[in-house]
Amino acid sequence: MSLPDYHTRFLLATSVGRDAVVVITEGKLSYINPAGENLMSRELGELRQMPPGEYIDPPPPKIEQGGEGAFISRIKTAKGPGPLVEGLAFGLEDGTQMWVFRENLSLAELGSLTAGLLHNLAGPLSVIRSSAEMATNKLEEVLRRPHDLSPDVENWASSLNRGSQRIIAQVDQITSNTRDLMAKIEGDARQHRQALDLNELLQAEVAFLKNDLEIKHGVEVSWDLAPDLPRFNGIYSDFSQALHNILINAVEATQEQKERRLGLATRCEQGWLTVSISDNGVGISPDIRNRIFEPFFSHGKQATNSLGLGLHSVRQLLIPYDARYHLDSRPGQTVFTVKLPFQAPCQP
Repeated sequence: MSLPDYHTRFLLATSVGRDAVVVITEGKLSYINPAGENLMSRELGELRQMPPGEYIDPPPPKIEQGGEGAFISRIKTAKGPGPLVEGLAFGLEDGTQMWVFRENLSLAELGSLTAGLLHNLAGPLSVIRSSAEMATNKLEEVLRRPHDLSPDVENWASSLNRGSQRIIAQVDQITSNTRDLMAKIEGDARQHRQALDLNELLQAEVAFLKNDLEIKHGVEVSWDLAPDLPRFNGIYSDFSQALHNILINAVEATQEQKERRLGLATRCEQGWLTVSISDNGVGISPDIRNRIFEPFFSHGKQATNSLGLGLHSVRQLLIPYDARYHLDSRPGQTVFTVKLPFQAPCQP
């Protein structure tokens, strides 16, 4: 088969896929498929004139011929920071590079699926709840006439009544959890800058995590939030996902503790907005602290449960905000702090 035949097959194969495909030749973009143009929000002619660092940050690592490497980066659109993407970089002949990647999470698709799920659940859940309420009312009416019942029947009716009450509570919990998920997806899908409240973001992420009963009942959370914290401009999903990743790391660090504790604090002082998340986990040893932002780096028990992209993603998400980080860790006490430059007065 001739080279043009291979080229034609390559173009056909990549033109219909959902993954973005980019080919870099001699340091410049030489090919991008339609999915890539859509994700970049730029056209081929424009991209060909730009070095990779101007449209993806950081550019994927250069790979030797025949090799491959994973990466996670942020798209830089003409209008500002774009979505976070993850993918693989491949080394081809003569130093040519090929990147295959997709958006880290298709929130629009997830939101659509969840909305459909909620719609499909609403009818059956409503019927179950109504039936349980009706049974409860009837049983309470029966229980108000104990003289008409034998002891066995009275005990049976009481047990049924408690079961009906549990059904109502569980249906309400399912509905509440689904609505929480919808609210989070709706917030995360906003890709425009808006006025954000750091306290509200942190509270929303903790509330979302508490839908996991192990976290809700097994992790004690203490709060120390600065009152009247001023709002700042940012993309909701950047901070929602960043806080989520830090919280998950903290929760996982406490897995082997008998009493699991998280501490959450916010401050505005000396030109900075700060959020600190502490845990009573095993700590991070000094010899690996300078590696916590590396992609695919995990330590301890987390190494078996995680891809190690949590803090790397945090840094990528918050690059547009010039965020700074501070880690203070010892066995039984780790505090991870994110600092955001803030020039306005701390009093709103």
